[in-house]
Amino acid sequence: MLHLLGAGVAVSALPLGEQAMAGPFAAEDSSEHLIPADKKLTPKWVNTLTDRGQAEVFSGDQLKYIGMPVGGIGCGQLYLGGDGRLWLWDIFKCNYEREKDHGQRIAAFTLGGHYAHPVAQGEQYTNRNGADVQQGFLIRTNAGTRTLDRQGFPGVTFRGEYPVGKVTYVDPEFPVTIELEAFSPFIPLNAKDSALPATVMSFTVTNTTDASVEVDLGGWMQNATCPYTTDASLGQRKNQCVKSEGRVSVLGSAEGNGLKSKHGYGSTTLSLLHDPVKEAGITISSATSLTDPDSPEGLFAQMGGLDSQATSKPMDELLVGGLAARFDLQPGESKTVDFAITWYFPDYNEKGKGRKHMRSLREFTKLRRHYAAWFDSADEVAGYLSENKQRLLGGTRDWNRTWYDSTLPFWLLDRSFIPIDCMATQTFHWFDNGRPFGWEGVDCCPGTCTHVWHYAQALGRVFPEIERAFREMVDFKDGIGFHPDTGIIGHRGELHATPAIDGQAGTILRAYREHQMSSDSALLKQIWPNVKKAIEFLIRQDGDGNGLLEGKQQHTLDASWHGPMGWLSGMYLAALASGEAMALEMGDPEFATQCRTIIDRGSKSIIAEVFDGEYFIHKPDPTVRALNSNKGCHVDQVLGQAWMKQVGLGRVIPKQETVAALNSLWKYNFAPDAGQYALDHIQIEKAFRWYAMPGEAGLLMCTWPTGGATEAVPGDHLRTKENPPVYTGPGGYFNECMNGFEYQVAAHMIYEGEPNSQLVQRGLAIAKAVHERYGAEKRNPYNEIECGDHYARSMASYGVFLAACGFEYHGPKGQLGFAPRISPADFKAPFIAAEGWGSFAQKVVDGRQSVSIELRYGELALNEFTLDQVAGTAASRAVVVVDGKEIAADLQIQEGRYVVRFPNGLSLKAGQKMEARYV
Repeated sequence: MLHLLGAGVAVSALPLGEQAMAGPFAAEDSSEHLIPADKKLTPKWVNTLTDRGQAEVFSGDQLKYIGMPVGGIGCGQLYLGGDGRLWLWDIFKCNYEREKDHGQRIAAFTLGGHYAHPVAQGEQYTNRNGADVQQGFLIRTNAGTRTLDRQGFPGVTFRGEYPVGKVTYVDPEFPVTIELEAFSPFIPLNAKDSALPATVMSFTVTNTTDASVEVDLGGWMQNATCPYTTDASLGQRKNQCVKSEGRVSVLGSAEGNGLKSKHGYGSTTLSLLHDPVKEAGITISSATSLTDPDSPEGLFAQMGGLDSQATSKPMDELLVGGLAARFDLQPGESKTVDFAITWYFPDYNEKGKGRKHMRSLREFTKLRRHYAAWFDSADEVAGYLSENKQRLLGGTRDWNRTWYDSTLPFWLLDRSFIPIDCMATQTFHWFDNGRPFGWEGVDCCPGTCTHVWHYAQALGRVFPEIERAFREMVDFKDGIGFHPDTGIIGHRGELHATPAIDGQAGTILRAYREHQMSSDSALLKQIWPNVKKAIEFLIRQDGDGNGLLEGKQQHTLDASWHGPMGWLSGMYLAALASGEAMALEMGDPEFATQCRTIIDRGSKSIIAEVFDGEYFIHKPDPTVRALNSNKGCHVDQVLGQAWMKQVGLGRVIPKQETVAALNSLWKYNFAPDAGQYALDHIQIEKAFRWYAMPGEAGLLMCTWPTGGATEAVPGDHLRTKENPPVYTGPGGYFNECMNGFEYQVAAHMIYEGEPNSQLVQRGLAIAKAVHERYGAEKRNPYNEIECGDHYARSMASYGVFLAACGFEYHGPKGQLGFAPRISPADFKAPFIAAEGWGSFAQKVVDGRQSVSIELRYGELALNEFTLDQVAGTAASRAVVVVDGKEIAADLQIQEGRYVVRFPNGLSLKAGQKMEARYV
């Protein structure tokens, strides 16, 4: 990739992966604000944006930073390393007792934390209450014993397809190959079964020789209860072998009068899941205590039969147990052995302990993790996993196959889904009373912040029941997030009662999205009175009713801006549009008309007042000294219209001006060397955080192509006793690249562009720039960082996928639609509806368009199916077939869209397929 120095000196392009993205550049290519208008993207790199490409497989030094979360959602944090080892065991409790590390955390926040300083497997991970746990797997054949890691197999490779990590161990000198699939059960629309404190380690061993091979495959694991104490007076750790139908487990527990939740009191298991019929020929052995787990050669010798004797050791001694499977493989034969690690640490901490944010949120002191309502021990978790093995493991693999059974590029499928892994980290918590709770990033900024989480499109589409719980139990719950006397949605639940304008509007839009992702109107009926009050609060902020907000407007850049702007007024108008739609469905036409009247005014006012001919600006109140973007080109200037696309509504900002603004963001804000821009652009503040290093591309938060940067941030020179400083955040955040913002712009460009157009290409380029910033050779591809690790706003990436599909859905109305933006003549991608998921495919042959919907999970009820008409096709009727039988279908063509209505309805169940030909 290119590297533009401050003086505009040209240097050679630096490669990103195998492709050079852009350049070369000369001094005259750099404008005054250091961003070339012509990005000089290389044709080879541009082709990678839409080509299917190859799945990324990592090896060698690319493995060192890999840490894919492989625990259940809300169950803590457990990483799968690039060589198949497990690390960062942060599953025991929430991170309370870190006041001493607070300064270090703030320093890491300011400098970019683990983005600038990635942590390699085996290194100390700062600011974690995780414990080191001795654990691993190994294999023995007549060629010797090897650990299943990089030491045992230096040529090990890793392929990440979240939620499944795939590790391959191959050595020409070894008679078998081993393929590991590691994951926690993950089935969209089934949050409970995707939130198990369990990690499956599924090994498939294949004989690659022409002779039979005897194989021992085993694993060992430390009893990880009470990981924070070595005080022998508190009690003992105990291992025992548990044999049940379909599994053998080494159950680790602890006993003693002095044990409390703060010690990590609970239980763990290492289990071998087996089917006595399907897995005949496998002999299982165990040991509840291994004297030398660090000696692979001697480990199998310590396992014989099934150890029925429980073993106990004092707290100051290590207690490690193991399990092994023995089987024979004929030439070319394969066998799969499923191990599982389960845990049970449901208590966060003792009452009254920990940081002030935790103390003020009573749930962390009086409630427990969600799985405490389902299980009483890790052994029960293992039992549930064993009893439902086929459904849980099979369902996860079905989803994995469905997601990648697509014509979309591998990089796009990878990157658009990866950020939902934050749900399987300490970013997200789910309490045993059903309430969900989220930080912004791991242990960073509590309260499921409305102005961050409203960007996150993934959760509401993949696990809509959790987002519905957020709306029901937090945002529109009296006494928690909602204030019925004012209509304010506290932007951090009960922690902060003040509103954030963008978060308030975004949460109203989310209420409509959650309604769409439901099978009926029950949710909307329940929350509508408070949703309406929340909209009325926004209307009251628009004193003259012109559709523009002009007063104090608090927002996600940790500041309040004053005066009208495209960003927050656009969000206000989008919230009104969703309010109009909900009001009509709730039988409140008067309120719908009120919303529509303001929208119509605002759509004109926003152009007349804050569109400068190229993009939407901010007109700060000259009487108020505060942070502002004034004439700057700001990343979120048309976010309201982007939200309209995500929920399938019309327009609140006219298309011509919207597209002009998006093209301006490309021209003025997309920097092929965004990191160097942060170094060189010091008009605002010298402080910055690293989210793009020199030589890395990205979309900057705000630039000033026509001046105004020095007026944006009132600096230290304005501080007086009478005029106190204004908190701006590091650099006002303006010179940064933050993934969630970039994703929403990328998605919006793709939605607004015609198929295969330049605007679609630009959106994909922005998303791929993020993907390449998280290349495995530089940092952990599975940890997108903003203010903290695994940052929730990055779940906006799923919106890029939805845009590529042109996905629209309304469950209660039974409406489903697609408008593919990438190669629509030959397109295939997964989809998730309210009650089922599957695969959508579209082809054009001889000027005729045909589609199919194959349902692979749950059910799908439709009254209407809509498609964009592919250029060059024509039709006068639709022939729709289900299970070989034609069903009644009426076709209308509306503004270039095929609209098929089913007068008798259409209902699909898993395994069924709908096919439609437009003739």
